[in-house]
Amino acid sequence: MAMRTDLQAEPTALPGTLASEYAARWSELVAGWAARPGAVLGTLGPAGTSSDLAARFLAAEHGLSVELFDTFDDVLEQLLSRRLELALVPSAYAGLTRFHWHRDLRLRAFFPRATPEYGIAAGSGGGLPPGDGPVSVAAMWEVRRIYAEVAPAALHGRDVDWVDASSTQHAAEILADGGAQLAVTNAPGVRTYGLRWVATRPGAEILWTLFGRSEEPAEPLAADLNP
Repeated sequence: MAMRTDLQAEPTALPGTLASEYAARWSELVAGWAARPGAVLGTLGPAGTSSDLAARFLAAEHGLSVELFDTFDDVLEQLLSRRLELALVPSAYAGLTRFHWHRDLRLRAFFPRATPEYGIAAGSGGGLPPGDGPVSVAAMWEVRRIYAEVAPAALHGRDVDWVDASSTQHAAEILADGGAQLAVTNAPGVRTYGLRWVATRPGAEILWTLFGRSEEPAEPLAADLNP
């Protein structure tokens, strides 16, 4: 059976179409910012998180106002209640699907930008936890894999007791307050809390997504019509 050769062009045509679509969305977004300076952008805090740094970059370029929240759930709630114009969420965030699939939200734009340096930090003394028993490590769930990637040989084979953190800065704070022996954090966290690097890796270039509310109200679900 002869194969259809016209299908061979589709894979190369699609990226160009998508690029045009999202270039148009970005232009629309920037034009809106220029027309209404001070639009409020919400993302994960506190100051020094990778999300905060990406938001501040956009704010400086386009005259935006930035608000920081303890969790992305808080960001989502504030966006839906119209206290924010846009939410900035990294593609690496485990709960990003909640934004993508929400019927009242729209992906307005996205852009690549590298994070700061990440790694494993110890307290101000800088030493590794002694012994060969379990070691407690404060970290966000999304960056725990960095620990295994960069851990020095002295930590290999030691069990890890994870201490949940809501951000890179929270992880650094937990360590500084004695709530863990090590932390997976970023360079601003190390500087802010006077920590010392045990091991590092360069920042990662990730996609940053910008979500806004849909222009049209969503159709009610059946459940909404039958309380």
